Amino acid sequence: MAAFECASVRMIMFASTFSRSVLAGAGGAANFEWAGIFDTSQNMYVWTAQKVGGSYADPGMKLVALPSQTSSESVLHSLEVEGNQTMTLACQQLVSGGVITPARNRCYQLNFDQTVWQTLFKVDSSGTQAIAFFAEHFPTEFESTAHYLKDINGTDIEPEAQLPETTATPAASAAPADKKDKDKHNGAIMGAAVLVNLVTLIGVVFLVPVLAKMATNYSTEFEGVVCGFAAGALLACAFFLLLFEATHLVGTGWSKEVDVLWRWGTMILAGFVLPALIDNVVATVATKAASQNAPPEAAVADGETGSSLKQEGPDMVARSRIIGGVLIGDFFHNLCDGFFIAAAFRGCGDSFGWGVALATILHELPQEIADYAILTSSQVALHPLKALVANFISGLSVILGAIIIITTEVQDDGIGLLLAFGGGAYLHVAAVDCMPKIYNKNLSLSGRLSCLVAFMIGAILIGLILLDHEHCVPASSGAGGSPKPSGHHHH
Repeated sequence: MAAFECASVRMIMFASTFSRSVLAGAGGAANFEWAGIFDTSQNMYVWTAQKVGGSYADPGMKLVALPSQTSSESVLHSLEVEGNQTMTLACQQLVSGGVITPARNRCYQLNFDQTVWQTLFKVDSSGTQAIAFFAEHFPTEFESTAHYLKDINGTDIEPEAQLPETTATPAASAAPADKKDKDKHNGAIMGAAVLVNLVTLIGVVFLVPVLAKMATNYSTEFEGVVCGFAAGALLACAFFLLLFEATHLVGTGWSKEVDVLWRWGTMILAGFVLPALIDNVVATVATKAASQNAPPEAAVADGETGSSLKQEGPDMVARSRIIGGVLIGDFFHNLCDGFFIAAAFRGCGDSFGWGVALATILHELPQEIADYAILTSSQVALHPLKALVANFISGLSVILGAIIIITTEVQDDGIGLLLAFGGGAYLHVAAVDCMPKIYNKNLSLSGRLSCLVAFMIGAILIGLILLDHEHCVPASSGAGGSPKPSGHHHH
């Protein structure tokens, strides 16, 4: 199941309470909240504690590190009483950069540096093949962007076994809570999808005489400003939200950095090339269809009439190609937008989801204005009402995309790949379709500056979202991964 849900927290805490009662029955109260045993074949590791939501979960934490020759669940259980008793000893004080050396009858008090966002401690494992840690708190309470135990190369080290035992919670009992937690975003997802779809009707503003005249008389400046605004919003969304968050989520599916990197990069490139692929496919199909539907007389007529028919053929071809390119391309574009919006809500919460939805709306505004202008231009000559209806129908695919994600179980790594794909598509639309409009040679100096200001406004609007945004960081969920207890904010 996705790593974001904490549906099994109550069962985990019950297991913790049960473990404490067992220890109490053995002759003493349980003094640790979590324990884990790790294979430590290397000589040095790093224990990490980070601020979450602006502060450490606690100013410090007691920690016991017992050496062992093997790492297994049975060994951890055999050390449980000893670890519990060692927690009662006077603890050695450690500050940032201190060294944790596994030893019997030794307790450490880790003191976190309040002046920085992260405190690191070295773990000297040169004298042991495994270490059983007993901690006053769940170490995941101090995770924001990094796992609590890493090797010197930055690779996450997961426990071979841990207490309380999370496997005691049947998957079936957690499923209803998982589904309920996911479903709580469905209303926001569908609301955002409907709002994006309504943007397809923006062309109606051109029915207002004043605006229609302004867009006609200052078409170059108008197009440059709206496209500059869209480019700023899209690029900010891609870099500040989609691409960065995707790295965390893709990383939940693969442990090696190279496996994460090539998948992340490939999905960005795939998203970037998608608009060009759709354009070429639609243009090819539309051109072929229009040529087949052209009057046969156009190919054989001669004289003045024949010349007229031959001239009409290319116009029909161009008209079909343009309509197909606009409507079919828009259909797939909006379908992907539905995927990205729903994935953002389900994987990273409402704050992140509305950020992606806002960026989508901001870039859809100029795009739909351009689509309407093209469909009603002299090249296509659709009636304004028909152009609005056609745009609206093609835009319904954003709702279809949202429904597909809602009804399909998508893992965290899958959400990460979708977000990377969306970031690539946004980069293409911004860099290829929008940015060239602000470099139009017919723009005056003041017009170019206006486009640049519009770009900055679009980027700032998305940047403002980050003021109240916490990064979408999944909980540790590898083999034997630790659960995140409730009460600590991890979007």
